[in-house]
Amino acid sequence: MLRMMRDPIGSPIAPVAAQVLLVATFVLHIFFVTLALGTSGLSLFGFWWKKGNWPTLARLAARVTPNAVGLGIVTGIAPLLFIQVIYDPAWYTANTLTGFWSVAFIFVVMGGYSLAYLFYLKGSPEGRLLWAAAFSLALLFFAGWIMHVLASVSIYPEKWLQWYAPGGAVDTRGMHFHAYNLPRLTLLLPIQALLSLATVLMLLAWYFRKREDFDRSFLDWVASLGRRIALWVVPLFWLAGMGWAATQGRYFDLHGPMEIWFTLLALGLFLFYRSLRNPALQAPQALGVWLVALLNVGIMRELVRAASLERFGYRVAEYPWQLDWGGVTIFVLTTLVGVTVLAFLVGVLYASGSKKEGVEVSPALERLGSVAVGMLGAWFGFFLLLGVYTVIFLR
Repeated sequence: MLRMMRDPIGSPIAPVAAQVLLVATFVLHIFFVTLALGTSGLSLFGFWWKKGNWPTLARLAARVTPNAVGLGIVTGIAPLLFIQVIYDPAWYTANTLTGFWSVAFIFVVMGGYSLAYLFYLKGSPEGRLLWAAAFSLALLFFAGWIMHVLASVSIYPEKWLQWYAPGGAVDTRGMHFHAYNLPRLTLLLPIQALLSLATVLMLLAWYFRKREDFDRSFLDWVASLGRRIALWVVPLFWLAGMGWAATQGRYFDLHGPMEIWFTLLALGLFLFYRSLRNPALQAPQALGVWLVALLNVGIMRELVRAASLERFGYRVAEYPWQLDWGGVTIFVLTTLVGVTVLAFLVGVLYASGSKKEGVEVSPALERLGSVAVGMLGAWFGFFLLLGVYTVIFLR
């Protein structure tokens, strides 16, 4: 059944390549998603605690949250597309069985994003409208819960018929949360949110140390706070990983490798964070280490998914495919345009925060901006002409 449900046209690229890209793009997505949850929770705590440097840090966190949500949405498109390419039978079945929540997910994210912006614009300067921040955090976490359920449903094909027609009566409402794993959810969302937050706190101190208008003692406190959070949370990271291995991992006969993997990963993270003598200066290394850790978690997620479908003879490497030069070319060009535009925006943002009054961008960055705008215009023009050609000549 799984093989028959595959796209008859096949994958437009080698399925293993799509699988690698799925894991790689998931790393950026989950980093920004967990960062949004972490900064949202920090802003709530800081304004509630109201002692020392916490309100100042809470204002900065409130400013980061809506940006992190937006980046989480944008970077989530790529892994979603790759899932649809090589895991379409499992993914579309999960969306059918949980159809109500699959649609509601869009509105839940819209609500969380809007409330995060409302709090940042109207409440964060004075610490008002905490209810908006609290509801935003709840909605964003609920969105993560929905995605977690969809992923969990997709890896239990042996239960699909039971969920679709319990007791022989077809249920098309799609309102039940059929499958979930609390250790996995705890690891991927709240625990990784704290570690992504810890990384960005160190980065904040590293970036603003060049600014004369920032209190150096405040930045040292922020960097130290990030390191302390990481040291306290890594053991919880290991415990959640062990729980995931003992439950879902054992069900798919992966508990041994998962236990070893998470033990080594957690030990490596703990030793690294403990070795940091000046976290405000070593923040770039901390970011690199954390992204590598997220890559390892992403690989483990993919191994669990592959093992779950392997039981029924569904293997990504055996997915039919034929190279679609048109689709691949458009994908590569779109990626180049996106990366160029983002590189320009990141350069401008980095320069603008270097001093309180900002700085003039370099001539090289200005040239990159001209190239980025030109590429973006050509991209829009190409798709407009493609649409006109399709309507007129391919009717």
